Amino acid sequence: MQRRRTNEFRLTVSHYKILQTVLDLNNVKKYPTAKGVNNILMGKLDVETRQYIDMRTFGTLISFPGRRLCSYILNMVRRGYLSYIYDKNSDAMYLRVTEKGELEVLNYERRHKNSYRKKEAHRKAQIVEIK
Repeated sequence: MQRRRTNEFRLTVSHYKILQTVLDLNNVKKYPTAKGVNNILMGKLDVETRQYIDMRTFGTLISFPGRRLCSYILNMVRRGYLSYIYDKNSDAMYLRVTEKGELEVLNYERRHKNSYRKKEAHRKAQIVEIK
């Protein structure tokens, strides 16, 4: 028996992490680019992201490829969870969570009591002393 393909879109935990990151930033009147969201989720420490190290989603998608993240963001924009805001001063598009996206995040938080788990890259020393 062949399965019927549906066009149903299901949000994964990764989608919720993206939405939560953008929502947390929007709540403090900050609007990120897709690259900014990627830097926060990957836990990259630089001048811009250092102030967001205490965010609950900081460093929770360390092994997530940037292209996939951009694909997820574009898909959520197309489906109405996120929208773009154009800033003429910087000539760039920034992300904002829509009402639909906010409702999804609230519903997700009600269903899942656990917070997001921060991950750290396993780092091997490049030079070691072996006895």
